[in-house]
Amino acid sequence: MVGWAKVRIAGTLVLSLLPGMAWGVPGQKKQNPDRPKLPYSMLGLHREDIDAYDSKAEPVARVTEALLRVNQTGWDLIHKYFPTLGTSPVGAEKKVHPEDPADRRFFASYANEDPSLSPMPLLCMIWSLPESQLSGPLKNLHDELVPTMALEDYSTWKLDELRKAVDKLTVPATTVKVVKYRTPKTSLSFKQALQLYAMTLALVRIETKWADKADSPPPDMVDFTNRLKHQLPLQIIPDGETAVLFLYRPGDVDWPLAKQEFEERTDVVVMKRKGTTFEVEQFPVYLTADRKEWDPSWIELADEVNDSSLIARKYEHDWTRLDGPFLWFRPDQLNGEVVYRATVKFQPGEIMIEAERRIEHRGAVKRADRPSDYDPGKMTAFSPGVDAPAMPTDPLSVEPVGVAEQFNGLKWPAPYFSNGFRAWCSYGRWTTGRTDDGRTWVVVDDDRPRNGAAGSTVR
Repeated sequence: MVGWAKVRIAGTLVLSLLPGMAWGVPGQKKQNPDRPKLPYSMLGLHREDIDAYDSKAEPVARVTEALLRVNQTGWDLIHKYFPTLGTSPVGAEKKVHPEDPADRRFFASYANEDPSLSPMPLLCMIWSLPESQLSGPLKNLHDELVPTMALEDYSTWKLDELRKAVDKLTVPATTVKVVKYRTPKTSLSFKQALQLYAMTLALVRIETKWADKADSPPPDMVDFTNRLKHQLPLQIIPDGETAVLFLYRPGDVDWPLAKQEFEERTDVVVMKRKGTTFEVEQFPVYLTADRKEWDPSWIELADEVNDSSLIARKYEHDWTRLDGPFLWFRPDQLNGEVVYRATVKFQPGEIMIEAERRIEHRGAVKRADRPSDYDPGKMTAFSPGVDAPAMPTDPLSVEPVGVAEQFNGLKWPAPYFSNGFRAWCSYGRWTTGRTDDGRTWVVVDDDRPRNGAAGSTVR
């Protein structure tokens, strides 16, 4: 009886060591070794870890919130005079010519369809219209825009002046990633929101409070603000001229080349004026990044739903697409084809928009040089059949290895000693025979053939 009990106990111990799959329960998924980890003895983040992360996250949060407030108050101003613009249609979109199936144009409420649905292109058009040809709500909106859209050159302001001016229009806040920053006050008008956005760009560009706290290399705030300055109000667009906006919102990502290959998306909006009518074309631009650092392979869908590696990323000074935009300049970008066209007609008392939407296809992009100032006037859309499409990143390609690394990585052959040499070392003779003591007989066998090249006679 005692023996049987011992057998049962031993069997239970063995079964308890088997993987969960043997019992119908999925085993624990093997974790990616590159995933950020915290040391077991860690009690909390150090101040330098927090500062290094915040030096990137705080400026991004400041600028993003200021931009969102511009978009919100801009649409609020438009809705004051044209409530149906900038709203989603109820039911199916109304065709311009329903009797012609080949005509894909429809009556739209947006002049552009970038991911953030910026009102800036439409506001720039209205601002450019001659007052003498306007009446009713369109004239009232135009008259309100004239003193609002003209901004001061805040790049000439001193750092302390910018800090004080921005603080007057903002309040303290904290992001979901526990980053302290300042967010716009809820009561701002469109004019105040526009001024705050312009001042925030100027401030972030020259801010010094993170100078000795950032990682090396530090985030490039000049490059970052260059991406954002081209959605400030343009000068009045003269009749017959073209103006271009670069609509960038930090954090918008897409897969332009291949699935799961993330790049940051922005949009170029080209506006051509002919009297009181504007022809609009919009195409996406994807800002390439260091994908090994910014879009590492360990990021999974679960991380986007539940950001469980945040503390570990801060500890290891990582900055990925889970944290925000790539904050360093790269020399190339991917330009997509035109995905939205619109004809915006301004009549004395109304605005009519006829648009045509094109489905964006993955891979329909060209690789182009990225202007260091992000001037959208230097960017052109991908033209199928004319431009060579960009190729996706080859997962099998590797970075070239340096000379020193190649040398250190060489596998050196083991030293070779012939049987004759071994005999000489041990007994003082090279061939078979008796040693000098007269008592020891040495046998030196033939050496085993050594491996050589195929067909070679060298041994």
